[in-house]
Amino acid sequence: MSDSTIAAADSIGTKTNTNPIPQENPSALSSVGVVGKQFNPEGPIGSMGQAVGGPFAKDGMIGKQFDAGQDGLAGHVERMVDGPRNPAGSDKKI
Repeated sequence: MSDSTIAAADSIGTKTNTNPIPQENPSALSSVGVVGKQFNPEGPIGSMGQAVGGPFAKDGMIGKQFDAGQDGLAGHVERMVDGPRNPAGSDKKI
């Protein structure tokens, strides 16, 4: 993804005042939230991609878009909700 989309996600994430401590009170959409954790490689949805393998595996072309620690689709959502694996305004992945 481009720097402008990362900046936009950071902007939204840093303005979130409903989640002051994302590690203790994660958003439902973050990688550790109720919805987001379903898409992790060990979650029920993410594990299907792992089982299929190839481009759907966690390091494949499609699967890596769902890794919240990277800058794919899930990474942008993680930044927008200031999640623990890719916090808003930080280039450091946890």
